[in-house]
Amino acid sequence: MKEDSTECPTVVIPDALGSKSGLKAEWAGIDRLGLHPFKKQHQDKPSSFAPTEVQVHHIRNYSILFDPIVRKLVNDSNGTFLAGQKLSPSLEARAELLKLCRHYRSIVYACIENLQQVAKQPNQEDYKKYVTIFYDIELVWHLAEILYINAVRGDAVLPQLLEWIRFRYPEAEEAATEILRGPLELGAEIRHPEYWDTLIVLIMQGNLEPVRVLLRLHTQADSDAFLTADTMLRRLPVYNVHSMISTSEFNSRWRSWQTSLLNKLEEGIFASYKELHLIMKIISGQSVPEMRLYCQTWYKLMISNLLYSEPTIKAGDIYHHAHSYINQYGGNKNLKLLDRIILSMLVFDLHQVIKLLQHTCDSGWAAAHLTSLLYQCYKLNVMEPTMFEKLPENLDEELLLDYGSMLMSHQSLWQVGVTYLDHCHTQGRARLELLLPRIPLHNLARTQKIIRIATERKMLDLVSSICKIEGMKSLQRHRIGQALNWALQSQDPGFTTYIADEILKRYAKEGVFDALDLLDNLGSCMLISDRLTFLGKYCEFQQLYQNSEFKKAGSLLTSLLASKISPKYFWLTLLSDALPLLERQDVFTYEETCELMSCLEDLTTEETDHPRASKLPIVDRTKLIRLVLTKNMKQALINEASNILMM
Repeated sequence: MKEDSTECPTVVIPDALGSKSGLKAEWAGIDRLGLHPFKKQHQDKPSSFAPTEVQVHHIRNYSILFDPIVRKLVNDSNGTFLAGQKLSPSLEARAELLKLCRHYRSIVYACIENLQQVAKQPNQEDYKKYVTIFYDIELVWHLAEILYINAVRGDAVLPQLLEWIRFRYPEAEEAATEILRGPLELGAEIRHPEYWDTLIVLIMQGNLEPVRVLLRLHTQADSDAFLTADTMLRRLPVYNVHSMISTSEFNSRWRSWQTSLLNKLEEGIFASYKELHLIMKIISGQSVPEMRLYCQTWYKLMISNLLYSEPTIKAGDIYHHAHSYINQYGGNKNLKLLDRIILSMLVFDLHQVIKLLQHTCDSGWAAAHLTSLLYQCYKLNVMEPTMFEKLPENLDEELLLDYGSMLMSHQSLWQVGVTYLDHCHTQGRARLELLLPRIPLHNLARTQKIIRIATERKMLDLVSSICKIEGMKSLQRHRIGQALNWALQSQDPGFTTYIADEILKRYAKEGVFDALDLLDNLGSCMLISDRLTFLGKYCEFQQLYQNSEFKKAGSLLTSLLASKISPKYFWLTLLSDALPLLERQDVFTYEETCELMSCLEDLTTEETDHPRASKLPIVDRTKLIRLVLTKNMKQALINEASNILMM
């Protein structure tokens, strides 16, 4: 497990102009900086470097979680995290939280196996480093499970710590299995040069049964020394917290057994066999300097010694022995990041554990998930008041916020990041509102996903903003119907009015409606803006005309002009649409004809930018419309007078 260097790395920017003028950095996305040559001018005068071409350099921090193989860990752990959020933090939820903890470990181990397959291939040094990183993370997680999540009754944790060591160093068990696969006959020490080394490591790991089996395969297995050793191993008391024996009674049995073994060592029963004598000295609880030769780390040596010197030691007392073993490995100055994390866990300094976890190379994955789990287990909630002074408020949310924000910068993992920000109740929504708009809208599917996420969280301003951006893109591509659809989704009256104006202007110029199916089925959506309402009603007028419902079409046309809901630039089009209806002489009433004439007079008294003006001068068209209106007005007046006389 590597630690971030305290020295800031130097990044060389290959830019000759920038080396002369200097560089300026600006955010160019969620996780990257854009650097370009820049020199501040103190006076309003041209730069001495102008004119010249300028390059923009993008710099981003690479995360191990973005690797295609490791991404599976991110997705799988997200499901486990969400399952944990459904549990209320309490002391009673221990069984469920223990399942979650082991599920996290299985996810990490599956990731390690996938990485190992790739690391076996040539030139895959990076993946070998990844394997080491996640092995260390799994080791830390396993220790956290033992000390904090699945703490045993009485705090006697040595049996669990031995299992932890065996999982970390499985080579001795694998070697023993390989020996036992061969012929089960005397002479195993001759056939297998690693025979004694395997036995010694197994003894140090408290794995006694394989040791007894292997001792029976030695050439001198029938000698008094080997038979006595087997008897002592068989009688060796093993502490079990679930047994009915009290700690004091077990210690009494242990001391009696230990005294018996020490007497046999003084008698020299095992002296003729150097390795066997060493094994007996180890289990007698004596300090054996040779043990260090078989221990790569201080904590492995410590646990092996405590197993045979203080087998009932409590978890809170282990740290008293830690520094003496650390000194055998060069002292604190030689401690790596993993060593310091383990030491802090043994001291039960959770503040330091979390702080150190943030320096690992997994981009905050372990720190965020383990801290969240510890909160769920009510471990960080019941710390000493002095500890709370060191911890920031809502520590679990702070870590989740950083982790979620980092995921939001990835093109495939941003949806996973959203789920983490959702569970940051203090700042998560505000961060999400900042990051969602910065996600590149590369395709329609991603855009719809972002809109759906924003809609579910009632971020209506964000939905409106995205829809307007997409609407303008569609408009630039001359996809009017698609632009209108985006405008309807935006629910923005101003933008909807703008799109409706574009449709009307295009119709006034070309005489054709785009996306007629959408316009014919606006329904209540047309109420978003007055202009869209007019557009919808105008389409209804067109349908009535095509269906030969001239009377209804004429009434609707008159109301559109009389209500002043239509834009002024479209009046001439409406009046032109009235011409074929006016020729029928039975469509408009006298009052409706007067209303049309009034609109015509208003139009002729003001300037217009009608798109068809270049084809037919406005004066000529208005003269034609006035003539037809006057004729219809006379006929309508005669018709109405005749109807009155007939009554």
